[in-house]
Amino acid sequence: MRCPSCDGGLAEGFLYVRGFGGALFWGSVKDVGFLSRQGLEQIDLSAASVTGTGTQAVLEGWRCDRCRMVAFRSKR
Repeated sequence: MRCPSCDGGLAEGFLYVRGFGGALFWGSVKDVGFLSRQGLEQIDLSAASVTGTGTQAVLEGWRCDRCRMVAFRSKR
């Protein structure tokens, strides 16, 4: 697999997302307040995690050693 940012090689591994809730949010703007979910899409990590989620989700992922881009697949 090639990096979408710099076309370098991607190393396979795992992302450890720690904290309660098993959720990550995606938005197209950078200034959404901490307590707001307006304009954010929730990525349910419990569906993408290779283990159960409690205090952490473990996601299969890839990282570019050249530019440090990180990627993972979300599941809906």
